[in-house]
Amino acid sequence: MSGGDLTDRVLGQIDRQALARDCLAYVSVPSETGDETPGAHFLVDMLRSGRWEVELDEAAAGRPNVLTRIPGIVGGRTLLVNGHVDTIPIGKSWPARRDGDWIWGRGAEDMKAGLVAMVHAAQALHRMGIRLRGDLWLSGVVGHETPVGRKEGPLRLIERIKAGYIRPDAILICEGPCAIWRASLGSAIFHLTLRAAREPLHTLRVPYAENPVRALRYLLEEVDRLDSQLRERPERSLAGRDQLNVGIVTAGDYPNRLPTELRVTGTRRWGPGSSAAAVREELQTLAERAVVASGIEGLSGEATLEANREPFETFADDALVAALRRSGERVSGAVPEEIGLALVGDASLYANELGVPCAYYGPGYETAHSDNERVSIDRLVHIAQVYALTMMDFCGVAE
Repeated sequence: MSGGDLTDRVLGQIDRQALARDCLAYVSVPSETGDETPGAHFLVDMLRSGRWEVELDEAAAGRPNVLTRIPGIVGGRTLLVNGHVDTIPIGKSWPARRDGDWIWGRGAEDMKAGLVAMVHAAQALHRMGIRLRGDLWLSGVVGHETPVGRKEGPLRLIERIKAGYIRPDAILICEGPCAIWRASLGSAIFHLTLRAAREPLHTLRVPYAENPVRALRYLLEEVDRLDSQLRERPERSLAGRDQLNVGIVTAGDYPNRLPTELRVTGTRRWGPGSSAAAVREELQTLAERAVVASGIEGLSGEATLEANREPFETFADDALVAALRRSGERVSGAVPEEIGLALVGDASLYANELGVPCAYYGPGYETAHSDNERVSIDRLVHIAQVYALTMMDFCGVAE
């Protein structure tokens, strides 16, 4: 059988109605972050339907990651296909339903569709009797969605990889836009805090000219200045240029009580060539300049970061990117777009902690986390076909 004939037959094994049925069933199973077990067990049942052995590996008490290894023959690359089984709270998006070409409900796009497509892709190869040269791992992790999730699942998976239990040559994550997403900016939540060296007291005892709240003006002016500088810097990543924005400004706790702690909280994103440590130092200098400019005696400034994630970028000529490019073109007749996003996902952890090339390819990222979350069944079929061909291309097919 020629390579083209084999490819066509594999693509024909992707059953649209079965994909839609399983996706709707999965979306109907609640698996909110912190209580993901029902979602993990649904994935287990799908995998066991292919008669594969499945491991439940606790990342936290009662919250298991799901792992399946499909052994290769010999001599091929090992591909780890990955997704998260947890979703944000269901909220107003419930209940799940199918309407024409769409599956609606929490987790439809982010990212149960990707996990269903992952399993169906591997099952298509199994039904064809195709043996891969390299190992294929299918995995679902818990604890992805912050702030409830603390990345327990991804961190446990990293621990297993560092211990040599899994030795992936690349990691494909089944979410995001329907494109080869191979770069993300680094990201952190920052806090710029100014503290006055005095006790809170009634504002009748302090003239406004001496009120520490006036320092906010200088702090925000420094933020303005940094924003201008970042917009003038050249882009260093496919994911775009460095950026920052502010989400919360706080000062004081009562209308006639002197505010002695002021805080500006936001998000800072950066590309290759910088780091969380360099960003914190930059913001610390900014806070200190604001203190000096304010002229308020006894005022101090501090910059802190949390939820730090370093940037990642997988090269265009990487074997996984090339396999996705060829597979996407074979399925749709057009070479997939290659993109970077400021958005941070688990690839930033895997790439930086493990040094393993990573890329995302998903059904879309247009309704994730919204009350109208949905996924197109056409896209579901598309990604399942792309995953199947990528597994064959990257791992190699045994004769």
